This record gives sequence, structure tokens and C-alpha cells, in this order.
Amino acid sequence: MANSPSSVDPASRSATSHLALVETPLPVASGTQVHVLANGLTVLVHEDDRFPLVSIRLFVRAGSVHEAPEQGGISHLLEHMVFKGTSRRAQGQAAADVESLGGELNAATGFDSTMYIVDLPAEHWAMGLDVIQDMIFNASFAPEELESERQVILAEMDQGDDDPHRRIFKSVQERIWAGTPYARPIIGVPETVRSITRDDLAAYVRSRYQPGNMVLVLCGDVRSAEVLEQARELFGHLTNHGERHFVHCPNPFMPGHNAARDAAQGGSGECVPGGSAPHIAIHRGPWQKSYFFLALPIPGLRDVHSVGLDVLAHMLGGDRTSLLYRKFKYEQGIVDTISASATTLDEAGMLSIQAQLDPANIEALWTGLTDVLADLAPESFSPEALNRAKLNMEDGLFQTKETLSGMASKLGYFQFHELSFEAERIYLHMIKNMDQEQLRDVIRAHVRTDGLVCSIFTPTPEALAAENLRDTLIRKRPSRTTEIATAPHIGRHQPEIVHLAPGRILVLLPDASLPYMGLTMCWNGGDLLLADQEQGLSELTARIWTKGTHFKNAVQVQDFLADRSARVAAGAGLEQCYLNIHFPTRFSPEMLSFFAELVQEPAWLPEELARAKQEQCAAIVRTEDSPVGLALRNTFPFLFSGHPYGYQRSGAPSAVTAFTREQVVSFWDRQKDRPWVLAACGDLDRDALLTMSENLARRDVMAAPTPRSPHWGEEQKLSLQLQDRNQTHILVVFPLPGLGSEHTPGLNLLREVLAGQSGMLFRELRDVRGLAYSVTALLWQETLAGFLAFYIGTAPDNEEAAIDGFQDVVRDLIDRGLPEANLDRAKNLLWGDYQRGRQRLIARAHEAAENLSRGFTLDHSLDMIEQAKQTTPHDITALAREYLQWDRAYLVKVRP
Repeated sequence: MANSPSSVDPASRSATSHLALVETPLPVASGTQVHVLANGLTVLVHEDDRFPLVSIRLFVRAGSVHEAPEQGGISHLLEHMVFKGTSRRAQGQAAADVESLGGELNAATGFDSTMYIVDLPAEHWAMGLDVIQDMIFNASFAPEELESERQVILAEMDQGDDDPHRRIFKSVQERIWAGTPYARPIIGVPETVRSITRDDLAAYVRSRYQPGNMVLVLCGDVRSAEVLEQARELFGHLTNHGERHFVHCPNPFMPGHNAARDAAQGGSGECVPGGSAPHIAIHRGPWQKSYFFLALPIPGLRDVHSVGLDVLAHMLGGDRTSLLYRKFKYEQGIVDTISASATTLDEAGMLSIQAQLDPANIEALWTGLTDVLADLAPESFSPEALNRAKLNMEDGLFQTKETLSGMASKLGYFQFHELSFEAERIYLHMIKNMDQEQLRDVIRAHVRTDGLVCSIFTPTPEALAAENLRDTLIRKRPSRTTEIATAPHIGRHQPEIVHLAPGRILVLLPDASLPYMGLTMCWNGGDLLLADQEQGLSELTARIWTKGTHFKNAVQVQDFLADRSARVAAGAGLEQCYLNIHFPTRFSPEMLSFFAELVQEPAWLPEELARAKQEQCAAIVRTEDSPVGLALRNTFPFLFSGHPYGYQRSGAPSAVTAFTREQVVSFWDRQKDRPWVLAACGDLDRDALLTMSENLARRDVMAAPTPRSPHWGEEQKLSLQLQDRNQTHILVVFPLPGLGSEHTPGLNLLREVLAGQSGMLFRELRDVRGLAYSVTALLWQETLAGFLAFYIGTAPDNEEAAIDGFQDVVRDLIDRGLPEANLDRAKNLLWGDYQRGRQRLIARAHEAAENLSRGFTLDHSLDMIEQAKQTTPHDITALAREYLQWDRAYLVKVRP
């Protein structure tokens, strides 16, 4: 679960928890209006015309904690079933109606709520509301659809059991919250999911989906008065029944004092005075790495300490400057990844530490962590660390305003869980005023071994003994019982392209909507500059690139960025490499200087190279622990053997381990003087950007590497295996031409026709045949080659049925043709996806830099969409006939 910001005054809820008898406007800040309709439905509207889009969220107090034990999973099953048809819309039509307008429809079930999500062009906001209202309150719950979706959810359970991260969370969840509804998985268990009936679903809607339990949020280019009128028309007739609509968890969790919980854990017999005993479990799994999850029970989001716990978690393991990262990753090098977070739900929470590491290092991590927890005090952190945590937490909330979807989710979260979106101000005030004494109270109250739960998933359990770890824990247990500026006036100017020198281009994309700037510098090169034996070297170089300069070591870089709420990332692809940086505009002089420093003076420090090697090898193992990751990692070498397109992007662990600093420097020497494009988007200082880019452009330019034509592999079937998994994962790959093809706009449409909730693959293989939880189509294109792939994860017994289903979909498309409505849906989706994807400043900067570095125009992506609009159903059928040929397809399977 994501970190949950909260207010700190639970009493503030009581004044508004009862139903309003008349429609009530609530006092709000400029730009946002909140009304409570006469029936108790809260409607929040935030008018924002930066983009021609609207984001809609409907929050319902109907999560897994509101379920009786015998109906476990009904909230999640209901969320699935409302997509399966209504009295007005056939099965799948709700998603089709939204996607046909260029929008997206989704939903998510959590512990405390279910959220329905619609993002679509602003002119169609009323349709979005109509779809949500219809799909929930007019759901037909057809018996055959219920049975089909039941099988999909059971397959989803199997898929979750194949993922070590989901499994280890479930292992901790059921113990740390034992005796409460939070201990039950949101998805339910097979026994309860199999028993839920159509009548159960209808009764659950009547019980939980009352207007007093719901918050409706619209954010975007809409008018409040119009939204309110439509909300009254669609939702105003709904009524409440019963006296209590704000329902708390039936079994409130009291950490450290729950005897039933301790008994449910099968207590160890060694009790910590005043609380329940720690519980440590070690599980053997079919993994190559070990996965570590330690959790301490904490109160829910309405507790006075909730904000302090968020700050503490950030300082412990929130980023690369944090205490745990520095100690165990940077200094000792015993973990691949480590992080900490505070999960605060309505009535319960956990402070968790998660790590991935080699099995041999588990005891060292455990010993080190118990030392850290035993000695933890405000003095464990520097004043700079506290200030940095405050700044970055404030910045994280502020950056959600960059996208309409982020804004809608944030406003809705506070309005729903805190009963006022203005609670964000309280949260920010609490962060700003957090001091050492408040942190001391938080640590004393909550960093205890009482109720500690730890799960370790490892391939080598024989090397560990839970009793020894518990003894260490008991022996070392603690002896102690920047303000965000208002967004400036929105303003934009026309893009500007400055040709600095041959192969050196600056792009300026002014947007003063937020006081931030995003920069992307994109070079031609990447894997095209590598020899076969250097596979993985470009990715390794990208990993180490931002870890130090000739003037700053890695720790100083991390501190420098964290103190300015800045983010930097480097990457290398098949034909390009890039450097991204994003920062508040008030730090522009320092950040532009640092950006130039990264380009001109990277240090390639030996100690950082060693860490980057470890990270990359760990990432390879993590990828190969996932069936989908394993399939994709092996697909490209299978298709393009001997060509850079066929390189394993991360390389092989043996090769990565052997790379030297000289090889990294050699690659950078080949890369740094290739043609580049620097794109800046945001609240820009034109003169400063021009000065910096002119200085960077003074070096001579090397020619861009020219890719050679790849040869497709002769073998057409690849079979892989991951032991002790539940599902078979299948990729069917159809060869395509590269990005420059005149067919590219149509191929993008073809992919949209096939993918998505109302796409042909999903509707036939999942909705109709019930073969899988996950099924989609993937499109990949580079300069000289591409492919369209069908993906499905299904039960091993359904392998042939799934492949037959793929063939039937293709045959039906070719023989029967494509309905005009389906094509319109795909066209609108292309436009909607494009608009949603470019809301962030760094996304627009990256798009511009990549397009120009490939030799395309600045508006190439939009031009492709405009060309796609001219495509006819006959064109799509012709493309399917030309490219979706089964005798030319490649088949990749990962079997359990």
C-alpha cells in the first residue's frame, strides 16, 4: 500500500460524519469546490484547464475490512463484476464507451475503499459520470459472467502466488493484523470467492454503496455548476438506510495489547512485557534471491503520530540518502535494495522495512537492523536529514499537481479519508513543524519489538534459524518503553528549437503552470555502440553515471539532490542514451551547473562501479524470478541473435561482474560526442539554458551510429521453465517493420484494437472464454524492426485453448472485418493516451529530445496520431492480414 498522509485530529471527523439533511456547500480554497448533496453524496470539483482532459474518481467506503469473514473478497469481486454489463450496457460496453472516446476506465479495491477511475477528454466528462453510475447501480450480475469472472480471480490468486513480493506481504499481513479484517487478503481466498452468489453481490451494493459512503471527484477542464447538476441527476435519487454510514473497522487494532492476535500467531512463548511477542517466519521459495520484510505495528491514519511516522520512515529508508540505504547498501554492500515505509490505513498500520539480498547476508542484515532499532533516536539522524525529509515529502505532494489524475487522486484521498481536502494543509503544517522531540515521542511509542513481524523468503532456509534471530531481537530490544508555494498563474509560450551546431540542438518548451523544470539530454548511440561481448555495458554505465562527478562523490550527489528536491536519472536503450533531471525552478542556477557537471565530468568511481555491478546482477536475478520478466529477457536474443536488437539489455551476470572501469570509460568515450538533443520543459530561464547548452556544444561531433538490418531467428519456438509456479505465460510474436514504416500509424491502431479492456483479445479470451486474468497486446518498434506480441498468463491446462483463442481473434478480424466503432475507439485511445502521457514536464522534455534525436519532427508523435485518424477499417484488416500470419509467428512460453 502507498504511504497514507493524514490529518491528526480524529475528532474533526465527528462533525461531518452524519448525513446532511440539505444540500450543503463546504468552505474551500480557490479553484476547488465541495458540495454535499441532500442525500449525503460529497462532490468535489477542481477546475483546471491546463490540459483538455478530465480525471474522475469515485471513492466508496466498501473495502475488504467491511466484509464479513464468510464473504471475503466480495468487494474485489464486485469491482470486477460491474464491468460485466448492465441493463443498458452489454458485457464490456462500459469500458468500450470510455475507450471509444479516448479515455481509460479502471477500478481498484483496497482495505478501506474501492475507487473507480475514469480519465478521458474533458468534453466527454458527462459520459464518464454516466458510465460509473450505470455500471455500479445497474449491474446485471449475469450468472455466466459471475462464474467466468470467478475463474479469472482464482487465476489472479495463482498469479499473485508466483510473485515473491505479493507473497511476502501476504505473509506479514496475516500476522501483524491478526484478529482484524486487515489480516484477510483483499482479493479473498478461494473458498469464499467460490461461494459468493449473485444475490450476495446485489445485497452488498445495497449495504455499502450508499451516497453517504461515497465521494465523487472531478478534476480538469470542467465547470462546477454543470458537474453538480449532472451529479444530482445521476446520483441524487440514491438513498441511505441505517444510521451509520462512516463505518469503522469492526475489530479496531490496538498494537501491542491484543492477546487474541498473539494467540492467532501461535506465539513463541517469549513475550515482550506489555505487548505481544515478536513473530519471525522463514519460508523456502523457488527464488534466486532472498526477500526480507520486517514490520512493526503502528496506529491508523487518524493517530496523532501518523505524520511523524511518515517522516521517520522517510529518514529510515525513503531514498538513497536514508539511514538504512547508506548503512546496508552503500557502506556494507549487503543488500541489493532496501527501503522503509509507513503504511497508515483507516484503523491500522505498519512501519515496514523491505530488502532484497543474497541469502548469505541475511544474518548480517538482521544483526545490523536490530542494532539500528535498539539504538534508534532522533540523534541517529542529522538535522540535514530531517530537513531533507520534510522538503522531499512536501515536494512529493506538490508534484502530484503536475497531472490531473494525480490531482484528482490526492484531493479525493484527503476528502474521503479526512473528510476535507484541506486536511492536506494540516499534514504539510505538521511536516514543517516536526522536530526532534516529536520524533522522540514517535520512536518511544512505536519502535518496539512488541508485535514485530518478520518474514524471510529464501532458497536456503537451512542456513537460518528463527529461534536464533528471535533471541538476537529480544536481547537487543530497545530499553525505552519548507512550505509549498501557491502555483503561479498558468502561462505558456510557443516551443523554440535552437540549432547550436551540427548535431547539437536545444529545444525550449515553456510552461509556467508549476515552478518546476524538466531537462532531457538524448544522444544517438546506446547498444549500437557495443560489441557482442559488451552486452549490459551501456546499462551499467547509465547506473554509475549519476553516482559521482570529479567534484562530488556519490553521497554528496545524493545529499545535493535531496536538499533541492531534485531527481536525476540516466538510461541507455537500443539506439539512444539519455540523462533526465527534474527540479524546482528556484534551484535553477545550481541545478543547471550540476547538470553540466554530470555531462562533462562524470567520475566513474571504482567503488560505485562495484555497487552498480551488484545492483545490475541483482536486477537480472529479480527479473528472472518473474515469469513475464524471464520471457521478455529472453525474447529479444531469441528473435535477433547476433544483432544489437538481440542483446540482453542487462547482460549476463558473469559478464557484468567482469566489466572494468576502463570498459565503462571506453563506452562513454564512444558515446559522449555523438549527436545530442537537449530539451527543457517548464518554468524556464532561456538565457541560462542557452548559455549552458552552448558550452556543452563546443566539442566536436562524432557521426551517429547506423544500425544494420537485423536477421530474424530461424527457430520459432522457445520454451522456458520456472519451477513451483502456478501459470504458463505465453508470448506470440509477429514480426513488423521499424519506426519509419508508413504502416506505423496503422500498427499503433491495430495494437489498440486488440488491447485494452474492450479490445478484441481481452474481451474474447478473458471475458468470454475466462482463460486468464492478464491478456493484452504489446507493440515494440525500433528503427529497422518491430513486433506485435500477444500475451496471456493462464493455467497450464489452458495453453492450447489460449493459443487457439489468439488464432480465432485474428481469423475473426480478417474474415469479418473491424466495426467502425471499434476503430473509432482505438483512434480516441491513441489521442487520450498521448495527452495523458505527456502531462508531466519531464515526459514532454523526453518526448521532444527523443523525437528530434531520431530525426523526426518535434510534433512527430502527434503527427502519427493525425495520420492514424485517416485509417479505415479496411486498412486495419489489411494490416492484420499482412502481419498477423501464424506461420511467421514466434512462440515463447514460460512453464511452471
